[in-house]
Amino acid sequence: DKFAYNRMHPYTSFVPISCFLVLRNCIPLLRQRYLWLFAYLGKFTLETYIFQFHIWMKTTGLNGSPKHLMQLVPAWLPGGFWINLAACTTVYLLASVRMFHITTLLRDLLIPEGNASIARRWACLCAALAA
Repeated sequence: DKFAYNRMHPYTSFVPISCFLVLRNCIPLLRQRYLWLFAYLGKFTLETYIFQFHIWMKTTGLNGSPKHLMQLVPAWLPGGFWINLAACTTVYLLASVRMFHITTLLRDLLIPEGNASIARRWACLCAALAA
């Protein structure tokens, strides 16, 4: 029952996460290992969080809240749901990676290493915007 699960979830969800953290931190061999895919995708969490509402899901709920996966192919086609899931997820992840690289580039341009460089760069930016 979904409603019973929703009532119980806040009180039980910490158990598997806590067990994972304790096991991983207590055993040195586990601390040295990681999954490359999760580490790679973990760099893009901000972008994936933002893009999940703009690319991956369509707005249909109250106050513009997304309720369904975006549809690129009609759902009535055989396998339409899975085609949409694969296509939307691919676009979603590629756009998230691209936006991460753009954000990193802008960060490096606007916030360089060293306080003197930051002051000089922002002074030039403000002068260019004022002109």
